[in-house]
Amino acid sequence: MKTKAALFSLRALTTVIPLAAPLALPLMISQMVAPAEARENSLSGGGSVSYEVYDRSGGDSAAAAQSSNNDNYSRIIINPALTINSVGDKNAVALTYAPSLIYGNGDNGQLQQSVRINTNVALTSRWSVAVSDSYQQTDTDLDNVNMARFTPQPTISQGGQTGAGASQSSGTGTGASQSSPTASGSQLSDQPGRQRYATNLLHTGATYKYWEDSSLDFGYEFEQMRYDDLAGSNQDYDKHSVFANISHRLNSQYRLSGQARYDRGRSDTASPLPGSDSGGSNNNVDEFHVSTSIESMVIPHHPLSLTYSLDTSSYDNQDNQGQPDSQLHSLLLGWTWEISEKSKFTLSAGPTLEKMSGEDDSWNYAINTSYNRQWSANGQITFSAGHGTEIRNFSGNTNDNGMTEYWRAGASLSQALAEHLGFNLMATAAKEDVTGNASSAENEMAGGSRNTRQYTLGGGLHYNFARWYSLGLNYSYTNQSGDLSTDNYDEQRVMLVLSMQRDFLHW
Repeated sequence: MKTKAALFSLRALTTVIPLAAPLALPLMISQMVAPAEARENSLSGGGSVSYEVYDRSGGDSAAAAQSSNNDNYSRIIINPALTINSVGDKNAVALTYAPSLIYGNGDNGQLQQSVRINTNVALTSRWSVAVSDSYQQTDTDLDNVNMARFTPQPTISQGGQTGAGASQSSGTGTGASQSSPTASGSQLSDQPGRQRYATNLLHTGATYKYWEDSSLDFGYEFEQMRYDDLAGSNQDYDKHSVFANISHRLNSQYRLSGQARYDRGRSDTASPLPGSDSGGSNNNVDEFHVSTSIESMVIPHHPLSLTYSLDTSSYDNQDNQGQPDSQLHSLLLGWTWEISEKSKFTLSAGPTLEKMSGEDDSWNYAINTSYNRQWSANGQITFSAGHGTEIRNFSGNTNDNGMTEYWRAGASLSQALAEHLGFNLMATAAKEDVTGNASSAENEMAGGSRNTRQYTLGGGLHYNFARWYSLGLNYSYTNQSGDLSTDNYDEQRVMLVLSMQRDFLHW
């Protein structure tokens, strides 16, 4: 890819930040923004030391075992972090540098970088601007893959919290855990073994508050993803996006909102033949996403909403990409029951229409429901379930791209056992049917479709002590099965984490 030579603007920061620049950069920015403005600056930091034990086996599939699906190891991860904040009357700057050093399993001294910078400026009482950039090097084993997209609530306790995150796909559709029009991420759901990759996300946006509880925001995003080794079904990509959102308060009982987003992306995939110099496939894709919603609060504690959305994907070279042009229409009626201040139930449902070039139109349905209850100051329970369809193009794995019908469910329980001790439990289940994707030989043999099922169980204990320190022990088990050889595996992970976080300086 031509842009590979200019990979990630923040990479230069990773060589400068460990020196004296972290102390000077926010001050320089703040002086340029408002030199006469009184500011409050702080330096905070800490980090963690983790011991990870990981076991992955190909289960009953001999083909999976031969495709490097077996990966067993233990390693130590050292993750220091420094954050500088500079806050003024009308602007704020934050810079975080958090590298990781990995020891074990042949990665002695392996360095992985992470840099984040955020700037917010209030130009007037109505206008504000935000700019952020986030660069990260990591590998797939640092994130517990969660096809259910389920993010349980953390344990509520002093000095820290526990919980398990869910990675989000770069897709659009009718999901219960659907990302916002300005959210983006990589799914990376079934990469065998540890494959290092880097992501960079630049976000610029402006917000205009033109009326009481009414605002317009718009902006631009640029996202990149690069694998260290582009092999198998890995997918490198560049994606440019422009977006606009409006939220308008009609009166005390009705609100109207709308979102629009245009994405232009280019992806590269590996050569289908090992050792080939011919390179893999690449293609440009245009995505357009628009939705509008009206919300009614006429009935106290029972808000209602009606949402229509349209998502489209158009490819410059369908033969090369292996995916047909597609459209997804959905109309959802939503209802929220505010049972109490600590308990809420939501439900949305409606029809969907799926269109793919060369295929007959297909009607389907979407339904999403969730329940959350905080039964005490230090404990709560969460359930969610959903069925729907989404279009994916930038998942990080070509086997996951295409028109995807899914079923997802999850439950979590968290409770503080004492003032500084808490635990959490989580269970998820998910099933995905990807159609219209013949980008890999296995997918093509399966008629351009792929079926995957995944089940996950997890839990952990979290203990806070000595004001700034915490100790956590987490365990997770994942079973995945599907049509492809790499889909069949069992995964277990144990993580012991000692972390510290505190403020160092204020000036």
